[in-house]
Amino acid sequence: MALRSRDVISGKEGRLFLDGEEMAHIKTFEATVEKNKEEVPIMGRRMMGHKTNGGSGSGTMTFHKVTSQFVKIMHGYVKTGIDPYFTVQSVLDDKTSGRGTERVSLFDVNFDSAKIAGLDVESAALEEEVPFTFEDFDIPEELKSDFN
Repeated sequence: MALRSRDVISGKEGRLFLDGEEMAHIKTFEATVEKNKEEVPIMGRRMMGHKTNGGSGSGTMTFHKVTSQFVKIMHGYVKTGIDPYFTVQSVLDDKTSGRGTERVSLFDVNFDSAKIAGLDVESAALEEEVPFTFEDFDIPEELKSDFN
């Protein structure tokens, strides 16, 4: 089957939710799971083997600067010592592609840092990049059956 241009999924057809609230000012979002591996030497082989023994989740969100939300989150942590964790859901739904909707939920999302002040005389629109880690993720049941 040949690739048709309309089947390529547009990244603009997405939405992001933080604890159920849509983050309309999202610009880019990326979450990655990196596998932790240890080397396994094997007798008679010159190449090292590798055994996966866990994983780690991290990512980055970039927002148009329209709120002080992340400043407030960091201020709350600094002043109280309470480090908040969130649930983030990414929804990708390009109707033209005919692929259907992809939902990925991230659990125990914790922000690594947030810009608390920024000025830029050459920028018409300020942005803020927020790196994060997460401890679990899930996908809808209909996607899981493809891999079992």
